[in-house]
Amino acid sequence: MTDTPPPSSALLCRRDAAGRIVAVTRQALSAQDALAAGWEAVHAADPGVEQFLREVSSQTNPLSQTDAGLARVLEDLIDVLINRGLIQFTDLPAAAQAKLLERRQTRASLANRLELLPDDGDSFPL
Repeated sequence: MTDTPPPSSALLCRRDAAGRIVAVTRQALSAQDALAAGWEAVHAADPGVEQFLREVSSQTNPLSQTDAGLARVLEDLIDVLINRGLIQFTDLPAAAQAKLLERRQTRASLANRLELLPDDGDSFPL
């Protein structure tokens, strides 16, 4: 570490004996103070940071665990209403249209990637 604060994309973290991140801060500390207090610099995109934040979020907001499933239910409901002619896609606010299109494109992209994988027990030739 240096005496300069970490860049905005970097954080300071503490780890437990197993190496898992147990605390994260953006508080600027000198390198000497951070090291003495057991902090180390870590990038915000570090998988350990992402895991820590997911765990903290799920502990503080139990509804966050159901959000992804509920989003899919709402997408399916909107599709049913459109298919039955009860609403039109253009009836939705522009922001909702954009988000639905983005999710459909992402889902289609993921489906295309999954189709590249063999599903009949065959393996890829080496």
